[in-house]
Amino acid sequence: MRITLLAIAIWISTGLVACTSSKQKIFGENLPSMKTIHDQKFGGSGNELPTLIQRQSDQTPSADQEFVWLPNPVIRMYVYKHLSPSGLPIPGYTTFFKQYTYDRVALPGDMKEGKHE
Repeated sequence: MRITLLAIAIWISTGLVACTSSKQKIFGENLPSMKTIHDQKFGGSGNELPTLIQRQSDQTPSADQEFVWLPNPVIRMYVYKHLSPSGLPIPGYTTFFKQYTYDRVALPGDMKEGKHE
């Protein structure tokens, strides 16, 4: 019994000594910041866009100008509070659904400007 208690006391004291080490002793003095690590990993300051994305956005026309979504009205419905078939109360809620199953896109030139909104 005494040996078990002694072993437990030694085990606990070694665990406590290990927890008292300082951060500088374990990791060192000159630690880089998270921004420095990020910039080294991904190359850059993070404020500039990659040149490929800039070139593509300058050269290609906006898809919103060429293709127009056809109107698909949204129908909103309020379901009043009610009881489920098992007798549990269900609070009232609002739901919505679209009039058509799919959203369609008009081809370029199919719709005149100003009529699609």
